[in-house]
Amino acid sequence: MTTAVSAAHASSDPVRARAKPSPARIARQVRDQRSRYAGAVLHSLARSHQGRSAAQIQQLLRNSLRPLGVRLPAATLRQLATDIAAGRPVTLP
Repeated sequence: MTTAVSAAHASSDPVRARAKPSPARIARQVRDQRSRYAGAVLHSLARSHQGRSAAQIQQLLRNSLRPLGVRLPAATLRQLATDIAAGRPVTLP
């Protein structure tokens, strides 16, 4: 008796098929999420490490951003570290 009731109930529920996102769309979403997260990490480090030496900040930036897939040239890291040490606002290039 319960199988007939559940079969009748199941047939009355509309089934919504969700389209599977393409691999390119998923990759773009992951890249965007990592980029936004890396920006948040940079701003957090800038707030908490203002006034420290640029060399310490540069090493910390390199170690913090690399796992997120952000690899910046040494000159860019040095400039970001100098700006953070001086208390200037920073953004990822």
